[in-house]
Amino acid sequence: MKESKLKVAVISCGMIANAAHIPAYRSLSDKVDLAAVCDVNPVSAEQTAQRFQIPRWYTDAEEMLLKEKPDLVSVCTPNALHKKMAMLALSHGAHVACEKPIAFTYADAKEMFDYAKKVDRVLFACQVVRYNQEYQVAREFVEGGLLGDIYYSEFSLIRRRGVPKWGAFHRKDANGGGVLCDLGVHMLDAALWVMGGPKFASISGTASAHIARNERDVITSLAESGAPAGVFNARPYSPEEFEVEEFAAGNLRLDNGCCINFKTSWAVNLPPEYSMSFAGSKAGLLLPQVELLSTMGRYQADIKPRLFPEERPFAKEAFPGHFLLFANAVDHLLLGTPLAVRPEETLNVAAIIDAFYRSAAEGREVRAEEITG
Repeated sequence: MKESKLKVAVISCGMIANAAHIPAYRSLSDKVDLAAVCDVNPVSAEQTAQRFQIPRWYTDAEEMLLKEKPDLVSVCTPNALHKKMAMLALSHGAHVACEKPIAFTYADAKEMFDYAKKVDRVLFACQVVRYNQEYQVAREFVEGGLLGDIYYSEFSLIRRRGVPKWGAFHRKDANGGGVLCDLGVHMLDAALWVMGGPKFASISGTASAHIARNERDVITSLAESGAPAGVFNARPYSPEEFEVEEFAAGNLRLDNGCCINFKTSWAVNLPPEYSMSFAGSKAGLLLPQVELLSTMGRYQADIKPRLFPEERPFAKEAFPGHFLLFANAVDHLLLGTPLAVRPEETLNVAAIIDAFYRSAAEGREVRAEEITG
């Protein structure tokens, strides 16, 4: 635990840094001192520092770490650099908040957490969708036993045309994977968290790309592509560079006997959809509308509790989950409050992502022990 303010630095000044991490830290100004930002593009680094009145900016992460000696570092780079930058920050004595997915493989994620433990630092993934009101309520219902034993779940997060075009999400060398790493990772984390963290047992998945690299001149929306705010100095997008999956679907089996069917897309000729459901022995639950399906005496009954979204903290922010995540993480580092996103949860999701891509590449079911040993 630390008595004074935490000194914070941010590595990479793209959309998620500008729209989520930095605003979230600024909301905690009584507990953190946002000292510096870094980006390999000096224009992005300088403009971000000026935009938020941050004292110093750098183009070299190690130079920033050596000079600033931050207590906490946000890693907001493309996926391929998550491990490198997180390990670098840990080696310089900083705690690390790393954007999702924390790594593209289970082995890398485990190495990162093992190293954090070795140097007595805290590493956590920015799994923020679980902070959405619907998942918070769902978790409360599950913990209260309202659903009974959950034996089936499914989710869909479909963008009809929503490829993120402001960064390098579409390049394999920068992002590792596509829509599963961008959207699916959030939904997987939320579903598993609601159910209390059952472990991954096996997965069969498929990944494809038929539209994004071939389609031209179709009008799209930044907001519908996941960037409601924070896009500045965007890198030029070229569909010829598209190398990852735009559509991912699969069947996931868990060690408690439950299975999850899922689909997610950046581009597909289907209507937009955002949904998750759970089938339990006592009741079912539909999200995001938060509707319980059960019985009342002799009658089938649908129950819809009254919720008040305007009472949720930071509800008007573009990325409210980051505000809640960092409030918890900062209190954990300063006061010893339990950390909300735990390493074992992140490792479970990392194993699923690793196994999904192996399954999609090899056209077969992949079991957990093939990934985790």
